[in-house]
Amino acid sequence: MKYGQILVDNQHMIKIPSSAFGALRRELIDTLGINRSKGFLRRYGWYCGVTDCKKMLELDWEDKKDLFWAGPKMHTENGHVVVEPHILEVDFEKGSLHFEGDWIDSQEALEHIKLFGYSDESVCHTLVGYASGYLSELIEKQVIVIETSCIAKGDDKCHWICKTVDEWDGDPEVEKERHFYEADRISAELEETYEKLRVERDNLSKTYEVHQNLFKEVIFETGVQPIADVLYDTMKTPVVIESLNCEVSAAAGISLQEAEKYSCELKEWLARPKRKKSESKQEIFETMLLELSPGHKRVITPIFFRKKIYGYCSFLTKENNVSEVDKMVLGQAALACSLHLLNELTRFNTEQRIRGSFLEDILNKRVTVSEIVNYAHYIGFELKPPYFMVVIHRRCEEISIKEEIEFNDEFMNDLYMFFQRNQIKCLLGKKSGNVIILCSNSVLSNYLEKESFCSHLLSFCSKKYPELSFKMGVSSSHLSIEDAPQLYDESMASLKVTSSRQNLVFFETLGVVGMLLQTKNPQTLENYAYRVLGNLVEEDKSKSTELLITLYYYLENGASIHQTACAMNFSVNGLRYRLGKINELLQVDLNKGYNKNEIYVALQCLIVLGELKLPSN
Repeated sequence: MKYGQILVDNQHMIKIPSSAFGALRRELIDTLGINRSKGFLRRYGWYCGVTDCKKMLELDWEDKKDLFWAGPKMHTENGHVVVEPHILEVDFEKGSLHFEGDWIDSQEALEHIKLFGYSDESVCHTLVGYASGYLSELIEKQVIVIETSCIAKGDDKCHWICKTVDEWDGDPEVEKERHFYEADRISAELEETYEKLRVERDNLSKTYEVHQNLFKEVIFETGVQPIADVLYDTMKTPVVIESLNCEVSAAAGISLQEAEKYSCELKEWLARPKRKKSESKQEIFETMLLELSPGHKRVITPIFFRKKIYGYCSFLTKENNVSEVDKMVLGQAALACSLHLLNELTRFNTEQRIRGSFLEDILNKRVTVSEIVNYAHYIGFELKPPYFMVVIHRRCEEISIKEEIEFNDEFMNDLYMFFQRNQIKCLLGKKSGNVIILCSNSVLSNYLEKESFCSHLLSFCSKKYPELSFKMGVSSSHLSIEDAPQLYDESMASLKVTSSRQNLVFFETLGVVGMLLQTKNPQTLENYAYRVLGNLVEEDKSKSTELLITLYYYLENGASIHQTACAMNFSVNGLRYRLGKINELLQVDLNKGYNKNEIYVALQCLIVLGELKLPSN
């Protein structure tokens, strides 16, 4: 033996200070983390215990039980701890073991306290590993040692219990401890981590590819269908993009008929009441998996626009869960659809400003015929006579200015899309709170008659906004676009005659009444109103009987006594009395044989003159 070397059974022994072992422990925890460090220290202790046990087995022993006492002695002599065994129950034939005792002055625990402070769990990992390895080698069955108390936790001493795996009887704590002795644990975790990273890399690569292709389509403003095509080409999964009302905007990988069938099933699902009574219907605010029928399963995500759900983007799938790549790709697609909508809105607003300004210039006669021709060509408006104008008015409860602006923008956008779908080129604008539309003969090339077009337009508005009431006045047809101001006056005159029973009026049907409503001479309006309703006007002025407002409500409610009484919050008998008084003063029978239009126009004249105040709603 050379100077300074220590040999035990021809093996070199190395002595190191406890502080150096503590420093190693700190490096392991900082580098590998607590759990992996625990496994490393357990396996290190295990190998030390197995090595010492093999040395002991090479010696002759009168009683094999003495080998159990030899292990703690060797552990103590190595300077790691003072071992005090208390209980030993062993049966070599059955391979059963119960060994229990205390560790005094555990250097491992003391160094841990110095470096990290007190712990929430036991920290004598090398001691536990040593005892487990020594005893497992001795009885030739895996033994697991559990440290039930530890001075690093603030206990008075470190107490340990040794049993075979079978005798621990499936204790979940023991099952967790067994994993720390698996030699290939770190390499297996590294392989698992590598596989996860590889999958993530592939997912990111695929997502990046989709991202690049989607935003090419957005930049070139090719529409929604190319977005669906990009998704299908990349993911090889059928795609459906739908509006909020579950109308198919685009589909790829399936036919349009199949997509519409799936959209109908989604619409039915969204319309179902939720389980909670307080919630009126199903809603989708994040990416989720939906099974709508035995053959219809989809991963769906909402498309947000201006903080509201505008539609949905979906993959049709057969899987039972949502993969991360599906979430990422659908999120990219929804964002691309939102940007497409933003582009469309920007283009629409720009065009609308130009078209609205152009229409305003025409109505105010600020442009010449030659300028009209040039501007019309620039914005794609066809100058094909005859021309007519439509004015749309909506009635609803009072709303804030912000809500009014938001609705007007949305309504104008919906009208714009309606005209685009029907390949109609016209000029849209807003005037006096109404939407005005100047149409040319191009409309009549799509619809055989003006009446058919206007009915279809009104139906569209009512279906799109069922909670609102729309009225529409339509002018006659003129051969010159320079007559646009007159067309506006005619459409407004028609609008004045509309009612809850008749929400679409054409100027051609008004006859002399229409001509009267067009006049801007107050004296003419007053003469007409007093000729028809003079007796009622005088009665209201002298006795404050409100007969005019009663007559207005009566006509507005389709000559229904009960509806009128409800609208005015008035008794039926009181209303009958007032109607009888009106019949007497006008010398008519409101139940039959009177000119409703004539009376209604007279009321409108009084409204224009300010002698009759309209109801607030």
